[in-house]
Amino acid sequence: MSSVSASSGFSAEQRRRCDELFETFYAHPFLRGLADGTASRESVLHYVGQDNQYLTAFIRCYGLGLAKSPDRQWMAWFRDNVTFLLADETHPHHVLCQAFGVDYADAQLDTMAPTAQAYINHMMVSGYDSLGVLMAALLPCPWTYIWAAQRQQAKAPAAQDNPFAGWWEFYANVECDELLAQFIARVDALAEQAGPAERARMAAAFEASCEYEVAFWEMAFTQQRWQHKELALN
Repeated sequence: MSSVSASSGFSAEQRRRCDELFETFYAHPFLRGLADGTASRESVLHYVGQDNQYLTAFIRCYGLGLAKSPDRQWMAWFRDNVTFLLADETHPHHVLCQAFGVDYADAQLDTMAPTAQAYINHMMVSGYDSLGVLMAALLPCPWTYIWAAQRQQAKAPAAQDNPFAGWWEFYANVECDELLAQFIARVDALAEQAGPAERARMAAAFEASCEYEVAFWEMAFTQQRWQHKELALN
């Protein structure tokens, strides 16, 4: 199943409901800057530092999911996805750093920007609800990225002299598409087992995460920081 063509089930219903947010995500000037190679050093490195912290929190959310797993098959799925985040999804970060001749370690940030912190808080709160709510909150992150990369590469592949070309190629690859297909199938299965109240919370969690995905681009584009550093939450 391609991430672009998922057409039935709970996840597809939420995807259609949040289509405007997906389109806003795709059209955001930060992502357009990655597409045409014009994204600024400051915004890209700010993104890398924030996203590293975000993905660390994502791994912790997988840990919450592991604790809620109903069987070993679910446990194995979370294990494999933690490995993917630790071993593979640092690659697009390295691509972005290399574009500016910056060592990945030097791009790390200790303080979360307000939007990144809020997004992480949303995911963690969802992790203390049901497994279905947690998975629904996590799904927009891979879905927006993989959908956007597939769309861009099908329409106008990033030129090889684009310093960010490897970022697009990573998220458009077959492995990411297969990961997303499994994620969607699991969310749909959980939604089928859920009652109306839980399904409503799942839908709300999915939509909030879509909003945060757009806000994350804006955070990077504007290099958002706390107005008063002492108010930052770590």
